[in-house]
Amino acid sequence: MVKIQIPDRAKALVEAGRHGRVICLPDNVFVVPEPALALLQSLGVAYQELGRGGFDYAEKALRDATAAQV
Repeated sequence: MVKIQIPDRAKALVEAGRHGRVICLPDNVFVVPEPALALLQSLGVAYQELGRGGFDYAEKALRDATAAQV
């Protein structure tokens, strides 16, 4: 799983969602499967990689985002 930030996200999220799970976090930040990066590149979507990890990494990103809102 890769944590990324996408400034212009509409088309990118629809396409990435068709190819795997997308976890949406605040501030246009998403956790996507690694193969989604090749898809985003093929669509010409600019993104900034923020980190990598397994499913535990994705779960931690969700918990951190939820805790930050409280």
